[in-house]
Amino acid sequence: MQQELDSLGKIKRFPLPAKMLCWALCAACMAVIFWFSSRTAAESSAQSDIFLAFFQKLFGDGFLTDFIVRKSAHFAEFAGLGFLFALAFYIQCGKTKTPFAVLCASAYAVTDEIHQIFVAGRACKIQDWAIDTAGALLGALILFALLSVISKAKKKKAAQIKN
Repeated sequence: MQQELDSLGKIKRFPLPAKMLCWALCAACMAVIFWFSSRTAAESSAQSDIFLAFFQKLFGDGFLTDFIVRKSAHFAEFAGLGFLFALAFYIQCGKTKTPFAVLCASAYAVTDEIHQIFVAGRACKIQDWAIDTAGALLGALILFALLSVISKAKKKKAAQIKN
């Protein structure tokens, strides 16, 4: 079986459709974040209240506050985006580019905060950008850890086959 080579003569690890899919997932995640940020403060609060009520039924009153639910949502959205950017860079480049993934997600977080200035009842907050960036870092690091575990398992299996 002959493997396809890129313009530099290196073996292509991932086909173009896989690369396109990863970048499309990044764009889709960004669109979802944009949609959430487009909701007015009242709409966003009502949405947070649904999650808050659910968790209060599970764990009792006082377990979570609206503030924690909102900040956790910021963190989770950008953890997903950081993971997807890290995956897209890995698929595109064939190696991890964690700093670039975090930088891209953090830059998008800046635009997200600026976008919220124009939404009724919302505001641009540096603390939200920091939470978003921390989430992106965690998401990218989760992918890095998964790839490390997979790589070690493959090396171990190859060593067992060799012996």
